[in-house]
Amino acid sequence: MKRDAEGELQFAFKFRQSIPDSSSDLMTNSMGSGSGRSLILPPLLASLVAASFLFSPGTTDVGLWQTWMREISTYGLIGGFGHSGTDYPPLAFVLLAAVIRSAGMLGTSEWLILKWSLLLFLYATSVCFYWFTRNLILTAALELSLTLNSVALGYLDIYFAPFLIAGLFYLQRQKLNRGVLLFAISCFIKWQPLIIAPFVALHVLRIGRDKHAGFKQFLGRTLPFLIAAIAVVAPLIVMFGGAIIHSLYLAMNHDWLSAFALNVGWLHTWLLHLLRPDKYGALVNGMIDSLKTKGYAQWPEKILFYTSYASILVLFARRSPTFERLVVYSILGYLSYFIFNIGVHENHLFLVCCLAWILAFLERGQLVRCINLTIMANANLFLVYGAFGERLNPVIAGIDLTLLFAIANICLFAGFVIHTVRTDGFDLWFVNIQSRTAVER
Repeated sequence: MKRDAEGELQFAFKFRQSIPDSSSDLMTNSMGSGSGRSLILPPLLASLVAASFLFSPGTTDVGLWQTWMREISTYGLIGGFGHSGTDYPPLAFVLLAAVIRSAGMLGTSEWLILKWSLLLFLYATSVCFYWFTRNLILTAALELSLTLNSVALGYLDIYFAPFLIAGLFYLQRQKLNRGVLLFAISCFIKWQPLIIAPFVALHVLRIGRDKHAGFKQFLGRTLPFLIAAIAVVAPLIVMFGGAIIHSLYLAMNHDWLSAFALNVGWLHTWLLHLLRPDKYGALVNGMIDSLKTKGYAQWPEKILFYTSYASILVLFARRSPTFERLVVYSILGYLSYFIFNIGVHENHLFLVCCLAWILAFLERGQLVRCINLTIMANANLFLVYGAFGERLNPVIAGIDLTLLFAIANICLFAGFVIHTVRTDGFDLWFVNIQSRTAVER
């Protein structure tokens, strides 16, 4: 009887061990179980969904990429970059030049090779994410979240995704030189990663920092990172010269209140259509259209952006440097740009999707927020251009649905800020809010 009782206890103990504590544990641990083989299906299905959009015409931006490729063919890579007057960094043109070369070698159209390149970079992004996370479910979710932006609508954001993701994960693994190098490459494919560059720089400089170290020790620590960044920047400056600065200037000085980004600027655009139709044009059957402004009309957005971004950056600088905080505060800093700044485009939440799924991998409790941010990014694209690049009319019963989504986006950002303040506290200027853990103590 005693032996039978011991056997029952051992069986119950083993059975309890085999049950995951949560659904997130199931995603992680089932890889080692017999049912783990079935987990290969989600990424395969995600890849098939992405491939099904290969012949989608995309937005009007695809025509712009084709114009740039014609200029590269006419003037060469360097001349084409300068002649285009683009607001994109030079490495985007390097990749487009590779598209031209590949199309010539294969004897097919540049448009088709361009779409294939977007699909292959999407697959490369998924492989990169899986390499660092070993999580097929999250990898499939990431791939699906980036498919509409890349293969379906034809934006070039996917070109920087594998470099950004690999760079950040190398920072997590303390391989800082490699991480900085890859992050710098992502910045020169599209300018958007520069928005989180101050957070990355603070994180790198503060890891393992010795408060009592002198200037020589500090210089010895930072020099390798500077060399890694210069290894990317210097050759590009030599090749493309002042055209790079001009490109960055154009990217930072758009006159659109909102270039179809569902944010504060979009609500402001709606109000100007309603209150000043003589100057800015009236709503067309209730539908909002983007508009350009200058001077005082831009001030509210600029003040909100600079104030919120600086506050988030200062708060990050006052917290202990962990990789999880780097991801959280980078998302918050980037969202302050998307929600408040002017000249933001409908596809600019792409980077948030990449960061959100990294955060979901690091903190399982953030999975719902990650899904919300992914919906936020893809809804913005779909409400403007649908799934194939044609402008949609989102007006129902006289109400433009993009207004509701703009309000929802602002609420999502505010909720994330409140959650972070409760977790980390807030001590800025005359406001001091203790973190949840500090209050419990």
